[in-house]
Amino acid sequence: MIDFREKYKSFLCSILIALIIFISYAWLQDILAGEEGRVRKFILQGKRAVEAKNIFTCAELTSRDYHDKYGNDRESLLYAVKEVFGYYREILVHIESIKITLDESNTQAGVEIVALVIGRTEQNNTEKILEGEKGQLKIKLVKINKKWYLSEAESFEPITIMGQNIS
Repeated sequence: MIDFREKYKSFLCSILIALIIFISYAWLQDILAGEEGRVRKFILQGKRAVEAKNIFTCAELTSRDYHDKYGNDRESLLYAVKEVFGYYREILVHIESIKITLDESNTQAGVEIVALVIGRTEQNNTEKILEGEKGQLKIKLVKINKKWYLSEAESFEPITIMGQNIS
């Protein structure tokens, strides 16, 4: 007869070893990716936050000194994001390309993102918010205490949000 303790012990050891390998891989990948990899990770974290409509994560990713050419500060940007999240039932983001430029000190980054962003309203209407090659964003990031934050954002083409062209 098979001893169930031995069976579960070997099963738990296998899971523990797999977990250690996974954590080591993630840790090494973060170290080897360098600053550009950390910026890319920041962008993908922002993408997930928008798709999940998580205003708290969006706030955590935004610098307290945020400002843009449209006159928004951090509070007005987060208010607008909250309104957009309330208007759309679902937001889908497909990033087509990311171009990252770091300064010499690796404390500021300029990022150009080409993305297709689609919003689905409560009435099940679909709207293109950003449209692929036309949907190019330029954002600036600042590194504070070893963490990246959004400090400025602008679009090259008008963005359609809640049926209105912006910028």
